Amino acid sequence: MQTERIIKQIKLIFWVIWSALLAALITILIMRSAFGALVDSTISQRETLKSIILILSLGGIPASYFFHSKKIKYIRKSLPMSEKLKQFRISFFIKIATLEALTFLALLGHLLTADFSFIYIFALLFIAYSLNMPSKRSIFNELEKD
Repeated sequence: MQTERIIKQIKLIFWVIWSALLAALITILIMRSAFGALVDSTISQRETLKSIILILSLGGIPASYFFHSKKIKYIRKSLPMSEKLKQFRISFFIKIATLEALTFLALLGHLLTADFSFIYIFALLFIAYSLNMPSKRSIFNELEKD
């Protein structure tokens, strides 16, 4: 059935990116411990980078949720379930790609500066990403909202 295949694709996309983020975390922690900070920066440069990533995160998380909920709201109820799921898949991918990009930025900030504040930002963003774990029930509940 087409709907089962689309749900599997949604789950696969989520888990591949989730695994990639964990692999990136491990790789960057190993690289940082082996090489230290990649950029010799001043305290003000490091704090500016931290501020930029925090501002992007604080704006990106709600923006991704807003875009997704807005897109889901305008899916016509009269469409067949497979078409609804295709539109949901696109919207969901944009939401998790936004969260993934912000999470990866935090990891890059840690790699560049060796500042553990970026790992804390990564952890918060990773939790926000993980809270979006798709299940068949959650997908259908979201599509059936009025």
